[in-house]
Amino acid sequence: MNASDTNTLLKLVNISKQYPGVQALDKVSLDVRKGEIHALVGENGAGKSTLVNIIGGNVKADSGSITFNGRIVDINNPKQAAEIGIALVHQELSLFPNLTIANNLYLSILDNQGAFFVPDKLLESQARQVLCRMGLEHLTPSKKIAHLQPGEKQLVEIAASIVKDAKLIVLDEPTSSLTGREIETLFRIIRELKGQGISIIYVSHRLDEIFELCDRVTVLRDGKHIITTPTKSLNTGKLVELILGRKLGEMYTTREVKPKKEVILQVKNLWKEPKLRGIHFHLHKGEILGIAGLLGSGRSELVRAIFGLEKIDQGEIYLNGQSVKIKNPAQAIRLGIGYITEDRHKEGLVIEKSVKDNITLANLKKFATSFGWMMATKEYQAAMRQKEKLNIVTPSILKKVKYLSGGNQQKVVLGKWLETSPKVFFLDEPTRGIDVGAKAEFFKIIQDLARDGAGIVFISSELQEIVSVCHRVLVLRDGRFIEEFTNDNLDAAKILVKMTGEYNDGKQQSPTLERKGNRKTN
Repeated sequence: MNASDTNTLLKLVNISKQYPGVQALDKVSLDVRKGEIHALVGENGAGKSTLVNIIGGNVKADSGSITFNGRIVDINNPKQAAEIGIALVHQELSLFPNLTIANNLYLSILDNQGAFFVPDKLLESQARQVLCRMGLEHLTPSKKIAHLQPGEKQLVEIAASIVKDAKLIVLDEPTSSLTGREIETLFRIIRELKGQGISIIYVSHRLDEIFELCDRVTVLRDGKHIITTPTKSLNTGKLVELILGRKLGEMYTTREVKPKKEVILQVKNLWKEPKLRGIHFHLHKGEILGIAGLLGSGRSELVRAIFGLEKIDQGEIYLNGQSVKIKNPAQAIRLGIGYITEDRHKEGLVIEKSVKDNITLANLKKFATSFGWMMATKEYQAAMRQKEKLNIVTPSILKKVKYLSGGNQQKVVLGKWLETSPKVFFLDEPTRGIDVGAKAEFFKIIQDLARDGAGIVFISSELQEIVSVCHRVLVLRDGRFIEEFTNDNLDAAKILVKMTGEYNDGKQQSPTLERKGNRKTN
């Protein structure tokens, strides 16, 4: 495409970037049209983040050229990117939580203009106009960011891009922490921005979103440009093949493993107000038990309570038929319970520590002498064992985990727990933010764990994962299990109906579940 083409907003030609031992980008070319929603997809480590950071001025390309709005530009930092009309909205938002929406929207502009004092009422009035333009009249400009929901924060960040008069907005995994309703709002706003002539680069691992939203899609693999094509020319299977460079085959194969009869975990009448009310369920050895529910249904609170991260009001927990009182995570680990949290960065990893340090973190006593000294050789052997077993891609186990791709970070979290030899494994959104190739590897590992007799509780917002991976699914709504789906009747649409409560069949709980718990009174 000719750089003078009036329909082209951004054109990258032969962009390359090399880090020590890694060719992150190898002569990648890309063009984005005015008023286009352009998907950028690829496995973790394919070069997506490097490319968008070059566009946004966070990273400098080694070679290649960038043309924006008809002229060649040299983007050396984010400020220069913003000045020409490029805005990046990362997964980790850059808002100031203790400032108001209005302050956040106009902070960078006022700073650039050298303004020392602008009346709050004036800022709030201008902010209200921008929010109304985006259909966000329900947001109060004087409200502090800290008091907003995750989806609202995401929308405010996009609004800040509009205030800066951005012509191109790059959205990096924008729906990773949003509810279904928030995603609908985000999609509406993206389409409205497109209608106003603003271009969007949309980076996501959720392929269904790509097909619903995007006009064209560019695939990167191993730092190379594979294809740019209209989204309507592809289907999910073809796109997956382009991303992986091979046929994926059957991605979900865990139900080949048959659960055993023995019950490994049983929970009776568990209460934790206001999220959990009279929870009953059991888990068999070798079983993958899915828990489906909307955000706020109590999914995460349930496993956190069992793991000892949150104190329960009342209830009984049995492991292998024996009653246990789990007061903290250390006790849960000693009892053979592992837990992958939904937020690997904050709770699953110490990102400034090495792969080795993270893998040994959950079971330090295993690698310490009786005097408390760490046995370096034993630590190294354990880290290497998990690196090879899980195919963790890193040049060294001494490398800090913050430099690994999302999929490999999640493998480090998994490796950490495998070193504790768990008999019960809680997996809370374990595939969030990882690509289809990493997901396939992850599901294979789950299959192996189940085959070895571990009981697995699997929580996911992706219903296709739930129905394809699990032997049995319990639907959680408003702190209660309201329905059970078994291997014979797993159906994503029916589960969704139960999750959302679109109709009420008069039953509070399926008769196939254990009896509904009654709260003890004093």
